Amino acid sequence: MLTRPHVEVQDILAHSFESFRARHSLDKDQYKAVNAILHCRTAALGGHKDSCSCGFSRISYNSCRCRCCPKCGAMKRESWIEGRLCSILDVRHFHAVFTVAEELNKLALANKKIFFALLFKAASETVKALSADKKHLGALPGMTAVLHTWGKTLVFHPHIHMIITGGGYSEMGWVAGKEKFFLPVRAMSKKFRGLFISSLRKAFTAGEIVFEEEEFDTLPDKAMGKKWVVYCKKPFKGSEGVYRYLGSYTHRTAITNSRLIAVTEVETTFRYKDYKDKSRQKSMTLDNEEFIRRFLLHVPPSGFTRIRHYGIYASASKKTKLAKCRRWTKTKKRVLKKETLQETVLRLYKVNISVCPECGGLLSSSIFMPGGPP
Repeated sequence: MLTRPHVEVQDILAHSFESFRARHSLDKDQYKAVNAILHCRTAALGGHKDSCSCGFSRISYNSCRCRCCPKCGAMKRESWIEGRLCSILDVRHFHAVFTVAEELNKLALANKKIFFALLFKAASETVKALSADKKHLGALPGMTAVLHTWGKTLVFHPHIHMIITGGGYSEMGWVAGKEKFFLPVRAMSKKFRGLFISSLRKAFTAGEIVFEEEEFDTLPDKAMGKKWVVYCKKPFKGSEGVYRYLGSYTHRTAITNSRLIAVTEVETTFRYKDYKDKSRQKSMTLDNEEFIRRFLLHVPPSGFTRIRHYGIYASASKKTKLAKCRRWTKTKKRVLKKETLQETVLRLYKVNISVCPECGGLLSSSIFMPGGPP
């Protein structure tokens, strides 16, 4: 084995990235992500030393804070959840997923930024257009959308997870939707497919998409001929549970370290859930370079926003439509909790990091710069 009993993506990159880069070209975002992960929680980023009068001491290195790093994200996720709980309505919410045809994957990988932006737009416009129809809702719902680009085996699989309020804003007041999802899934699928393909064609004509013209000419028709997957899960019981659940999606990376089983000098084995086989837990083994190739497929473009809000949850509606809906639905105003790092760790992991584990005394902390502890 290459590493500690608990192997990490960092270990795989440390051992096999140099051989991988010799055979593969990478963009600047991928290089930046790899560099961050390799240095995460090492002396290269500096850190702090906790000491106690009893003689106990502990070194903690800083995190890289890269959104692709499997070791980072927990604190950001908790902060994001608390922020959203102060903004959402206390109503039923539904979870919908929008997936594009796999024939478009090559186009997406060559044009990530515009492709993902159009994916967000098509998904949100689909919900808004169908919700505006009085036979469905006749109102404007609130939406929070999250982009994912991976499947359980790290294959490229771009899709949108969207939380949608079970009702919406109208000039006459709050309009509650049906107990079951108020939008017909088949209609959503067709509308989404049509909007997305139309936007792709317009973007290509405008020169916003870089692709071989002859190859692009056949792609939209191939994709239109496929059945696109749009589905909706059962409604959540409480609004708080909705966003705590969504939090597991918002700051998730392509694979977590907990899914890694073993790493050798040549291959990596990880576990995954096979949804095509009754969600059974299985394992897959890839050579290290193939694992790295798949992992780096999911590095998002620099500055690209993976979490977006629409409808009454959009920033422009907070003081207008959302404020009225808050009154109509009798949603109590929630005050944002401001926690220190110590308080968040104690709440999540039941560990008080400010107390000495040896004698129970208070620890004193001293910061050190990159390069190593003092």
